[in-house]
Amino acid sequence: MATDPPCPAPHPAKGPDDPTSALVAQVHQHSRTVIHAELRRLARRAPSLRRADLDVIDATLEELADSLIIARLRDTPQATASLLRCLFADTP
Repeated sequence: MATDPPCPAPHPAKGPDDPTSALVAQVHQHSRTVIHAELRRLARRAPSLRRADLDVIDATLEELADSLIIARLRDTPQATASLLRCLFADTP
């Protein structure tokens, strides 16, 4: 659509020694788990939705998670990675 904002530029990949790389991967995996669970729930509650409809919703949720959370984690300075890990870690 003409009113859609432009897609963000891809972020350069960080090396495996970068502490934010593991955090980004962890948050991405967690967001995929949440999205998958919500899509299953939605499919049960709205059986009229076709596979194509669910695929569009999946792609939209993936894009939202990436633009609102993951892209910002990629841009995070290494010094704050440990603080963010506390926010997103699976264990307290």
